[in-house]
Amino acid sequence: MTKKIALAELIQQDFRNLKASERLYTIPRIEDLLFMQSIEGRAHNGAGVFNKRSYVNTTIDDIVSALGRSPKVIKTKRQELIDEIFEFVVSAIEDDPRDRLVTKSGRPLLGIPQFKDRAVNYHDILKGLYLGGLRDNPEIRKKTQGLYGINIGYGKCYLINSRIMEEMGLDGEILAHQEHEDRLAYFKSSGLIVDHTNTKRKLPKHVRYMYIRHHVGPGQSDDAAMVASGLLYNVDVALGVFLADAVDTLEKYVSKYRDQDKEIAFYIKDNYHFLDLDEKDVYELAYLAAIPEEKVDAIPDSSLRYLLAVDQETGQSSFETHMNFIEGKPFLPMAISYKRIMVTILYDFVREKLSSINKEVVFKIPEALLHELDSSVTKVMQRKFITVGPHTSLKSALAKVEARKEELIIVKDEFGNILGVINPADFLIFLRGK
Repeated sequence: MTKKIALAELIQQDFRNLKASERLYTIPRIEDLLFMQSIEGRAHNGAGVFNKRSYVNTTIDDIVSALGRSPKVIKTKRQELIDEIFEFVVSAIEDDPRDRLVTKSGRPLLGIPQFKDRAVNYHDILKGLYLGGLRDNPEIRKKTQGLYGINIGYGKCYLINSRIMEEMGLDGEILAHQEHEDRLAYFKSSGLIVDHTNTKRKLPKHVRYMYIRHHVGPGQSDDAAMVASGLLYNVDVALGVFLADAVDTLEKYVSKYRDQDKEIAFYIKDNYHFLDLDEKDVYELAYLAAIPEEKVDAIPDSSLRYLLAVDQETGQSSFETHMNFIEGKPFLPMAISYKRIMVTILYDFVREKLSSINKEVVFKIPEALLHELDSSVTKVMQRKFITVGPHTSLKSALAKVEARKEELIIVKDEFGNILGVINPADFLIFLRGK
């Protein structure tokens, strides 16, 4: 058992490395909470300083303890972030809505800077929280499989008695990656899965919160869920879906071991009478976010950390890029998620998915290009431009533009396909500012 839990020294070193090399689109306090959770996955997968050795029974509890933090304090801080989202919902339903994604005291939810000033429609935020809170549910995924004739993997976290797990010859790797849907009742009767109705009392150290896979199959892309909901409905619905995914991440290590994104969704359904959505809409979004088996390695699926990670080349996070794409604003082509896949591949994937269910979505034209529609074709053709590859740094591209007095940056892949167009005027001010 202990050989499958990462050593404290490795955890500490990996945490230091992560903090030194990455910046998230949030405040440092919340960044810290998300980095702690990331170490768990890195230990499982042998990433970073774990050097390709997998420590499959490592939990966030092990991470927090190795870092010398108080589990109670960390759990409370994470729960507070969820509670702030739920309080936003309650206020909206009780006819005291806010037009910003902020707490009662005015702090932005999840510490995301743009939430302080960005105006939102609370009705659409509630719709997104409903859709996002249910689309990851195992029962929803199972029903979506039948409705759309696809295969989706699913499972959930349980309190696990690690002593019994070891006696049964199981570990975190087996529980998380093999199919156990038909064994859940046996796991409960054998005491492997612990009854979590009395979790107010302190749990013994050998009881750990671990993931059990019910059904083996490809997962869903949180990126695709956010983008698809934004194109299908609007950008505020996409923000609600994003918030639901954030709750799903945060609830993995809190004082309340419950499916809180699902609880928020049902609270909205039961108390908000203007929702105008039902489960068929959830199945639809679950389908749109589902990754086909043949594209498992080709479609990005960003965790909350990766969605908020600020790309060093572009200075933007995936979250901001997705928002720009949904709203028809200029966006910077960049590689996203741990798979480092070009964001334009994700957007093409979402377009294809929407087309497969005959959804007519009007893709907004970036504002920078709207002005060109009134120009003559000859004038547009005469505009000066440079072409760059997708991995060219923005800084070097802007330097070339300024040196040559060009007007556009066209990003092409290795086959000459245009991935996007960048208007340098949007970014040169930052270069000159330095």
